[in-house]
Amino acid sequence: MVIMSFSTLSDNTSLLKIGNFFTPTKWGEFAVEEFGLFEKWIAGQTVFDPTMGEGYLLESLISYGLKRGYDLQQLPIHNLFGAELNESYFNNFLVRVKNRYGSLIQRENYQNEDIFFQKEERKFDILLGNPPWKNFVDLPEGYKQTIKPKFFEYDLVANPKDLLLGFSRIDIASLVIRKTIAKNLRKGGKATFFIPLSLLLNDGANRSFRSYKVNGNNYRIDLIFDFNTLDIFHVATRYGLVHISRDEKQEFPIRYKRWEDGSWKSYYAKPLLSKEDPLSVLEEGENNILEEFQPIIVPKSSTPRQGINTCGANHVFFFTDANFSNEKYVVVGNRKRKVQLPREFIYPLVTSTNFFEDRPLPKKWVLLPYNSNAQPLELSQIKMRPLLWNYLQSNKEILYNRKGTLINRWIHRGYWWALFGVGEYCFAPYKVIWQAYGKNDFSPKLFSGEWQANQSLQAFMPVKTRNEGHQFIRQLGHQIVKNYLLSLKMEGTMNWAQPGRIKKLLKLEETTPTLL
Repeated sequence: MVIMSFSTLSDNTSLLKIGNFFTPTKWGEFAVEEFGLFEKWIAGQTVFDPTMGEGYLLESLISYGLKRGYDLQQLPIHNLFGAELNESYFNNFLVRVKNRYGSLIQRENYQNEDIFFQKEERKFDILLGNPPWKNFVDLPEGYKQTIKPKFFEYDLVANPKDLLLGFSRIDIASLVIRKTIAKNLRKGGKATFFIPLSLLLNDGANRSFRSYKVNGNNYRIDLIFDFNTLDIFHVATRYGLVHISRDEKQEFPIRYKRWEDGSWKSYYAKPLLSKEDPLSVLEEGENNILEEFQPIIVPKSSTPRQGINTCGANHVFFFTDANFSNEKYVVVGNRKRKVQLPREFIYPLVTSTNFFEDRPLPKKWVLLPYNSNAQPLELSQIKMRPLLWNYLQSNKEILYNRKGTLINRWIHRGYWWALFGVGEYCFAPYKVIWQAYGKNDFSPKLFSGEWQANQSLQAFMPVKTRNEGHQFIRQLGHQIVKNYLLSLKMEGTMNWAQPGRIKKLLKLEETTPTLL
């Protein structure tokens, strides 16, 4: 199946492209061999690819058989089935297989239709697929609305608000897998899918996939291949291959193989806290690294947060130069502009170099048009400050047209100058801030409250006193914390140390803990 990108959605959803990369036949044959799919197919079992693209995964069964010395006439090609939404991909498949295999291909086995809206739900012995890898929030708006009810139907979200909040990052691949397990896989059937590993290793939106049950049907992940440094699809997404058994309860640990230094290294994977948590990947024989760990007690006011988010308007709110020579206004600039703005709304923005400075010096600044109570300035307040009003007004079209359900709530209420992720926590006296994106080391640092964390690059805990901040840094610096993050195998990715990961290691209380 294709992965990653979209073309523009027209009124005809058969033109929708959920990506344009296909599974190489070599890796289709890898899946066939590793999970014994050929032997099952040759023995009479049916195989269905629910998002077949141009059919290369199904064809890998044929190519594997030919390499094993079988003649075409000996292969049960009549037991291959597939569905594909995109009309051009589907037609390309038909032309290619007709030229190669002639009458052996049974046209009625293949449907040009959306797997979520099949005319007839058929059951098969084996599922073999590479569903599209795309977050719900990134789908074309029309298709998003079309399939939204399916996320409720297959137990991925509990209510509509979920798809407006953190669950908007849920991957459509999880929906394809759960739907086809529930509706298209026979009892006791097996499924093999290429997947984004975020379904298993990330927190948040994909947590519901790890309930290992859909519509009352259990499913068990038996084995995971983590392709790691193998560049199969030429995309940045972390991906792998899983084998699933329907009607089996999930057991831990799960066998886990990771490509390292030219070979597959064996690990085992299991959640260390609760069943639906991301899987930690451990050496064989390694104990639960959190077994003796005591949660760090922090006040609820210090709940981990992501940095402020401009929702695509960094060039409006972020600056790389600032001159504070005037008491009332500051001259700020970036590659786009240089402008005078009221000094009271300009804050230092943390950069990666600040984590290595004894006394951090700002390299970037951010405009926050907010009151001290963390509410956006009212229009009347902005107009009382001509420098600010003129600047925001000159960028109104850009700010008004930003995308995203949550920022649009502010925009539609008239606060088109608002940012996402701004609250009282942004104006706390101090912040414990760490690099949350693309790193493999966890080293929190204490900053004064005026410093702001930068979007998903950094995360932070607001704190009331310097002593409190240093106490949390000492506790977070425990080697067990670092080992836990490394066990999730997300080093170097955008999900290295996001707030949800750290929150699992905390015990949030109403009152401030007694500090040592």
